[in-house]
Amino acid sequence: MIQKTMGNPIKKKITVCVTVGAAVLILVLAVFLLNQTSPQNRDYGYAREVSESEMALRQQLISTAEAWLGTVKGSPEHHQIIDLYNAQEVLPVDYLVTYEDSWCATFVTVVALQNNLEDIIPPECGCQRQIALFESIGCWQEDETYVPLPGDVIYYAQKDTAIGDCTGWADHVGIVVGTSGNYIKVIEGNNNDAVRYRYIRKTDYTIRGYGLPNYSGKCE
Repeated sequence: MIQKTMGNPIKKKITVCVTVGAAVLILVLAVFLLNQTSPQNRDYGYAREVSESEMALRQQLISTAEAWLGTVKGSPEHHQIIDLYNAQEVLPVDYLVTYEDSWCATFVTVVALQNNLEDIIPPECGCQRQIALFESIGCWQEDETYVPLPGDVIYYAQKDTAIGDCTGWADHVGIVVGTSGNYIKVIEGNNNDAVRYRYIRKTDYTIRGYGLPNYSGKCE
């Protein structure tokens, strides 16, 4: 007569519980690591050292920009941004920005004006024209290997084809908040009709280049 050997039911339950517990632990760990490495949860800072006075000036610009976070097109705060731009004694290209216009470059200009930095961040309401102004003062950078610093001005050509170097017409702009690994944190006006953060890879093909305000010269 052949007897069947019955397994220990308690041992089986323990094995199942350990297996499920391990799977849950792995899942929790995976979610934790994903959150830690996602762009929004990184610590952003400086890719290289700058003087304390220069860092303070760069951070002053960023803090001013961040004070506008959450501003939505059509709101009183948005109208205030446009009105501050239009209050310049000499309007670039003699153009009054309307409440219906695109306002990313207008936002960058207003933040600069609030900090009396219009001599190193040329006032403009058009991205491509602002690039030309940065070029005219020798402060334009489009080397793909360049790693931006907080306070640099980043330009995009969002309709670029992603084939070769990005040389398209610049149609959006923001202020670099910092870098972390392969990511750049940017604050932008007119990002889906609001002032928001953007997290973008340094190698993103839509990056047209950078305006490099001469903060160190301003600190001398």
